[in-house]
Amino acid sequence: MTIDEKTIRSLCTDSVLERGQKYRNEGRIQRIERFDDVVTAVVQGSSRYDVTVERREKTIDARCTCPYDGTGECKHVVAVLLDVAADPPRDESGRVESVLQTVSAGDLRAFLRDVFAEHPDLRDQFLAR
Repeated sequence: MTIDEKTIRSLCTDSVLERGQKYRNEGRIQRIERFDDVVTAVVQGSSRYDVTVERREKTIDARCTCPYDGTGECKHVVAVLLDVAADPPRDESGRVESVLQTVSAGDLRAFLRDVFAEHPDLRDQFLAR
């Protein structure tokens, strides 16, 4: 699905769209990255919120760690979507894939062990797969 202003408007209320535009214009998006069709970002509101947007063929699946429970997407998601529509972040998946082609199995295992030791949530996700 294309991420453009029409699509974004369909995902939120008018007031949330305005607040999302304000957040983007104020530079509250602290980090934004893309890997294939998944965009992750950190948006500063009253706290720092993690936003994940996955563009699928016919839908956009968005998640935010904020407590918003209103209609449609929250202002943090809208700010990220607006940023993606205006200037899509570079896709890092090709870079990662090229490194994966050349790294040895032993080096990859050592890297994963280090990451899993420091990030139990990633370890749990890995084990669940």
